Amino acid sequence: MKRILIICDAKDRAAWLKSSLESTGFDIVGTLAWEQADEQSIQAASADVIVADAYASGRGTPEQISLIPAKLEVPVVVLDAQNDPRSIREAMRAGISAYVAHAVHDEDLSAIIQVASARFAEHKRLHDELNKVKNQLAERKLLDRAKGILMADHGYSEADAYKRMRGMAMGKNKRLSEIAEAIILAKELSV
Repeated sequence: MKRILIICDAKDRAAWLKSSLESTGFDIVGTLAWEQADEQSIQAASADVIVADAYASGRGTPEQISLIPAKLEVPVVVLDAQNDPRSIREAMRAGISAYVAHAVHDEDLSAIIQVASARFAEHKRLHDELNKVKNQLAERKLLDRAKGILMADHGYSEADAYKRMRGMAMGKNKRLSEIAEAIILAKELSV
């Protein structure tokens, strides 16, 4: 069961959202007005999904939506937002998982939240994979630079330079990238 935090200025609309979501099996952990929706109050709710309603407040602008902290790492669904390409692009850049620019009905809510959650999970997976690849590339550059130093300073072949670095890493119980950094720092100090 997903825990939902509702952000909505209109009490009647918030009550409708709460009732509709509860009737489809969601657990509502709280309702905040937009001016209450700061990082601390959102974190305190411990929600799995944030449903932000822009209908009554006119809070569907990218600037206002971006006030919802992206670092919370939960899907954010914005309902009844502005229907213009710029707002949609900005919302997607801000990390909004679902941006619905039309009237929403009870029967739509569950599917919207499920799609937003799936989209968020996929985005997170891709982001994590990208970070992993970036880290691997950075480590590879360090290793290549350190091998180059060993080859130039000691006349090792590339294979021997790597073998020596690997042996040192194993002997010192360090990561290969840490050994590469140490070689690079030692070289920089000697210049």
